[in-house]
Amino acid sequence: MQATRAPEATLNDLLDRLLDKGLMLNADLIISVAGIPLLGANLKLALAGMETMLEYGIMQDWDEAQRAVARREARRDRPALMENEEIILSMFGTYWYSKGIYHNWRPGHFYVTNKRLILFRKMPPEILFETPYERIKGMALRKKHFSGEEREELHLLLEGDEVAQLHAMDTAALKRAIEERLKIRGIALEEKPAFPVLDEVVTTFLQPGEEITHVGRMWHLMALPATGGVTSCLPRKGRTKQFAHGCRETACQAMSGVWKPGHLYLTDKRLCWWYDFDGRLAFETPLDNIMHVMVERRDLGGMLKQSEVLLVLYGNGRENRVACFSGEEKWLREWEKAIGERLKDLQAGRGTETCPRCGRRAPVEELLEEGCPRCGWVSPRLKQRF
Repeated sequence: MQATRAPEATLNDLLDRLLDKGLMLNADLIISVAGIPLLGANLKLALAGMETMLEYGIMQDWDEAQRAVARREARRDRPALMENEEIILSMFGTYWYSKGIYHNWRPGHFYVTNKRLILFRKMPPEILFETPYERIKGMALRKKHFSGEEREELHLLLEGDEVAQLHAMDTAALKRAIEERLKIRGIALEEKPAFPVLDEVVTTFLQPGEEITHVGRMWHLMALPATGGVTSCLPRKGRTKQFAHGCRETACQAMSGVWKPGHLYLTDKRLCWWYDFDGRLAFETPLDNIMHVMVERRDLGGMLKQSEVLLVLYGNGRENRVACFSGEEKWLREWEKAIGERLKDLQAGRGTETCPRCGRRAPVEELLEEGCPRCGWVSPRLKQRF
């Protein structure tokens, strides 16, 4: 075949020719040194679109294998159903998995059928959770805080006091669909089911009647053992700073210590931090002792320069201290808001206020009429009397 030149041809023409007609290349290559042949190569190349390749019987085995894989994957888009089983409702959702070392929310698609509830993951195909309706003893919608946002979770109480925590795009609609299937099958649920405590860690330190309102992963600045385990609120050299509306002459000392991972718990009575590695409460303080909470940008050193931290100012009757926590910034703001609201509720319910100088909480009338017994602060009303 003699080569021809077509100046008017474009790149599109070349690609069209390659994909439609294809290109066959046969070449023999010999490499010689000083006239002595040393290496030889025989090249055969076929270049064309897949449709053209298959038309000429090339790569048919590969094509059939890929089509077989695609057919199998298509059948796995949904879970394998039982005989006479039909899907009533499907929606995206997640299931809290806590049976292994790593606890997390596992995403998939919920399928409400006429026989059972299924959570199915497509890639890789796996049934993450399933239960026949006969195993369900009770249901409850619970509002939880997750990633700084409040959302609804559906808790199912199953036989054996097992609790399944579920969350869907429309959790209320998922609950209604399950209730409808239970009604059709004549299954009655307990009116006020007693759900067991879900967090095994909580059972080790939760007091009788104490209720957890917020929980989340959080780093805590643990000082060296000799310093008592928390950073103290001490004067900073060459500078004074007002921490909230109290503690005028003190500020959080330059951060020192070791950041440790754990979980922060806010209950209706205390603020606690659980150290995961040691399996113990490494910090706790009653809400009555907390004087103020704020989020402030600090230099944590290394790769964490200028990061936001949650500072909790609290007192133990003799001195003021600051507990430092770190995590995702959007969560820190939510923690600041949650703890602040709890403090406002306590003050409003008990008629207490904090001393403007040292931050000690005391009844309002006591501060106004007698002053602060800790630092000697005197109210303007009391000064006018003298």
